[in-house]
Parts: sequence; C-alpha cells; structure tokens
Amino acid sequence: MRKELRTFRIGASAAGVLAWAGFCACSGWAQFAGPAVSTASPNAEAPASAFHVEYGALRIKPGDIIAIATYGVPELTTTTTTTLDGLESPGGGGGTSGIKVGAQGEIVLPYLGVVRLAGMTPVEASLYLEKELKDKGILVDPQVTVSLVDSPTRVITVVGEVQKPQPVPAFGQLRLLDVISACGGFTPLASHDITVRRPGDPSPITVILGSDPKSTDETNIPLMAGDTVIVPKVGNVFVVGQVKTPSAIPLSSNMPVTVLRAIAMSGGVNFGAALSKVVIIRRLPDDRREEIQLDLKKVMHGKEKDVALASDDVLLVPSNGFKAGLAGGGSGVISAGAAAGIYRLP
Repeated sequence: MRKELRTFRIGASAAGVLAWAGFCACSGWAQFAGPAVSTASPNAEAPASAFHVEYGALRIKPGDIIAIATYGVPELTTTTTTTLDGLESPGGGGGTSGIKVGAQGEIVLPYLGVVRLAGMTPVEASLYLEKELKDKGILVDPQVTVSLVDSPTRVITVVGEVQKPQPVPAFGQLRLLDVISACGGFTPLASHDITVRRPGDPSPITVILGSDPKSTDETNIPLMAGDTVIVPKVGNVFVVGQVKTPSAIPLSSNMPVTVLRAIAMSGGVNFGAALSKVVIIRRLPDDRREEIQLDLKKVMHGKEKDVALASDDVLLVPSNGFKAGLAGGGSGVISAGAAAGIYRLP
C-alpha cells in the first residue's frame, strides 16, 4: 500500500511540473528567457544583374490596340475626347475605343485605306499619318496623336499568392513592387522569396524581399514586358501528438516560427506529454528524413536554444506512458507504474 501511495505522489509531482511546462508554452514567457532562435530572418537581396535592364523604344506590334485622335476630324478619331463634363466617346459609347493592328501590322482608316504602322513608335505613327493626310490633300494642317491602348503580349504576368493574379500592362518602366501593388498586394500566405522568369534568360531571378521596409531599394528590381512574377505560398509546419490542438501552422515571412511558438499556437502541451523526447521530423532535399531530438523542458528554461522550424517540418510531442496512466484514473496508475517498473503487480 505504501508503494502505491508513493507512486501516486511521484505522479502528482510530475503532473505539477508538466502543468507548469504547459503554462510556459501557452504564455510564451519562457521563450524570452532563453537564448535567441537559431535561424534569423532572411536579409533582403536580389542579384545585381537584375537591376541592369535596357528598355527599348515602345513600337507598335501586330495584335496591339491603338487609339488615334485627329483634331477636327471625328471620323479619324478613335479615342475619347475631354469635355467640361468629363470623358466622352465620340460614338457615345462612354469608354475608350481603338483599332486593333492586324497580323501584317496594318489598320484600315477612312480616306487613307490600309495603313501599315507596325514597327513604328506611337510618335512616328502620328507623324506618318499627318504626312499622309497632308500629301493626299485630305487636311491642310493635320494634327494626329497615336497612343497604345492595350496589348496582348506587352504584359507582365503575376501568378501565385497575390490578391488578384493577372497580367499587368507593361507600357512603361515598371518595378517589382509596382506590379505586386497592381495585383492588390500579397495574400497572408505569400512567401517573400519571389521568382522572376524572363524570356531568353535560362536562369530564374530570385528576389528575397526580407522583412525590413528600409531594404526595398535592394529588391525592387525593374521588370520588362514578357516577365513572369511567381509569388509562392509560404510553407506550413505540422504539430502533432500531445498538444491541445494538433494543427498545421503557416510559416511567417516576417518572423520565424520556433518550436515554442508552434507549441503555444497549438494550445500548449497535454498532461501526458514527454517533454524531454520532442522530435522535429524534417525532410531533406534528397527525400531523406532527418530527426532532430529536442528537450522541450530545457528550451523552456533557456538551457537550450529555441529552434526555428522549416517548411513541412513535423513537430512531434510524444506521450509519456506513466503520465498518461495517471490521467486515466486509478487502474491507469497501477498499470502505468507497472509498465515503468516503479510498481510491481502482485
């Protein structure tokens, strides 16, 4: 009978230690008592070559939609005109209209017929149309403005974790943050490691935005028409075993998710947790699996570093058979004590 009573007292003491450990994990207090995390936030960086972009002259291509405005000649005007009441289309449509450049680079205009404009800049096209109208005696002093309205090929494609993935018109000189903003910004699950694929360049451009807004000049690279910006989803870590709420926790782009943070975000440990036998299961690039042993109790008391978790890590909090037996009641106490070698069954 004494052995049974002594066994129960030991178990009660263990329960008190475990409850304190669970409180520390839930409150996050011990996280600040120990050393710093072992993995720091990534620094913002981008390859120096990505900043050297040569923009060519914007030239009209087949498939482009151009707008033509001819002063005093509505039939040669295909763009909106400004009035005192705002913008008004000559045809009454209320929006910007234009002419699509054909496959051979041609358009068809009243009085002039078929006109080939492909290969010209908008300014050169304006001067060319003015000369044609004057040389053919249609207008004495023509004033023509040609502008590019839309283009199916002159775009920067943005895919992945942005609010509105879409092609962004690339008529001017745009930078990375410009196109991200044009797509509504990042989603909460967006990674800050961005990949840019550029036509003709076999190697992708990797940009790490980092977490410091002051470092945007180091990563806001210029983009070109035809570029594809890929914003991947940030990875998850999985907390399983003796925690209150086993869950998948998304990694943060601004702050590493450490073991203690993951435990706290899972509600803390259960009574039956084996704190000294916590395991991080990590998948290596060659599909091998690495198991990292961790003494959670020492981490809580600052005797070991709090480890930062990587994408797809599994944090396993195993069960302590003796403590689990205590949680199960009287019969569980005896059977758990027998299993642990503390109490011998008659």
